[in-house]
Amino acid sequence: MSRLAAYMREFAILLGSEERVHFKRLKRGSACIVAFPDEQAIPKVSARLDEVVERTAPREALRAQSEIDDLLADDNAIGHVEREGARIIEFPGRLRPAQEKIGPVRRSASLEGMVYQIGGKDETINVHMRGREGEMRAEVSIELARRLAPYLLFGKVRIFGEGEWYRVNGKWQRHRFTGTDFTPLEKHSLSDALREIQQAAFAGVDPDDFSSTMEQLRGT
Repeated sequence: MSRLAAYMREFAILLGSEERVHFKRLKRGSACIVAFPDEQAIPKVSARLDEVVERTAPREALRAQSEIDDLLADDNAIGHVEREGARIIEFPGRLRPAQEKIGPVRRSASLEGMVYQIGGKDETINVHMRGREGEMRAEVSIELARRLAPYLLFGKVRIFGEGEWYRVNGKWQRHRFTGTDFTPLEKHSLSDALREIQQAAFAGVDPDDFSSTMEQLRGT
């Protein structure tokens, strides 16, 4: 069941509009997932699939496509996405050429983004984030998960920890991240930023002297 959940999670990211796309049933086969979008979301989901085919989709969608293919390769399987009976996306899985894989290599790293999900039932809690890298996941302790809870869907945080990296066909890929601490990232509005600049620029300037100088300049 956990393996099926991994496929469904990545498939949902691939389709986009996650709150408007629903699981319907499993067809006969190894794992034939049938999903459907709300009527108003059909054009958006259809466009997202076209973008995946054309490789112009957002980074998280292309990452999900790659992740599904990796899952299939690990399961010695292949797969595809059908739309209205036509195959539009193929996952070669076990049929793809052998990859040059080096690792794992562990090093200190950090993840930055907004926490949108925290969950788990054992000593390791999964924290799901969205940021510049797209969808990210960190494994954290129960204590750290409790500290992160107030920031769920509120602002951004930077989680520090250790990443596990593999070099696949000449490119480094992060496959796992274990968080050990975090810091919230302050969010300033444009008005706050301008106010801080104004305070720094005119610090120590007497308001009366400034007004007098401005009046003299206007008169010249």
